[in-house]
Amino acid sequence: MPKVKSYILDEIDENEFSLIAIHSSCEAYFMAFLLNLKCNCRFIRSIKRKGVAQKDFPFEDYEWIDLVNGIEIRLFSNRILIFKNEIQKGISLFDVPETKELYLVQDLKEVDYIVKIDSGIEANIMIKKIESIDQISYLYLIDQSRLSIDPNLNTY
Repeated sequence: MPKVKSYILDEIDENEFSLIAIHSSCEAYFMAFLLNLKCNCRFIRSIKRKGVAQKDFPFEDYEWIDLVNGIEIRLFSNRILIFKNEIQKGISLFDVPETKELYLVQDLKEVDYIVKIDSGIEANIMIKKIESIDQISYLYLIDQSRLSIDPNLNTY
């Protein structure tokens, strides 16, 4: 009688991820560059968002996806300043355009960037690497239980 192999698969929670908050005055492209330089990351501009109109998703995002090593990490800007095009000339001494500030995560208005780690690297190890960047003033692991966001939020 041939031997029968049986495998038991553990349930994979697809919604399990870690979030790291970064406070920095750098531009998003420079933050991705610094993470690549100092932390041996491979962030690139998100391919899925290149064809999407800026008004549909105005937040800058970068991704590091390495299927061979199982790494899936994303970097998002948390705030964006939108300028309205309608400036009426001659109304006041200083013609200042109207602006609107939007946040990717409303509960984290003071955070400049969010790193979402889906798989591949432990969040604490990533934080230790990021601490070596001088342009970052503050970073920490976000307690997701305190956030009022949908855990199934699709950020892809």
